[in-house]
Amino acid sequence: MSIDEIERTAMVQQLINTLGEQPANTLMKCILPDGADQVATQRDIDGLRTATKTDIDALKTALITLEERLKTYVDATVAAALAKQTRTLMLTMAGFMLTIWVPLTVGAFT
Repeated sequence: MSIDEIERTAMVQQLINTLGEQPANTLMKCILPDGADQVATQRDIDGLRTATKTDIDALKTALITLEERLKTYVDATVAAALAKQTRTLMLTMAGFMLTIWVPLTVGAFT
């Protein structure tokens, strides 16, 4: 049930006549603190619901895409890092083994 500005003005005038100007203004501020144009309708709420759902769906899609890109990047990066680390470890172990076993072998034959 909505009222138009003429009905609202008539009601305010009647309140002023009954209560006085200051109490009538205070009462009207309590009823509609920001004015009648600040009241949300069901259509406003439905529009916000639709817009919010659209935004959330877009965010979900963006997050899924980002997750896939990040997983691909991490998988490739980790694989490359592990290959490099394994290569370095094997070369270090081979060098260590040569520095230990060559003198031992030469010492054993002399």
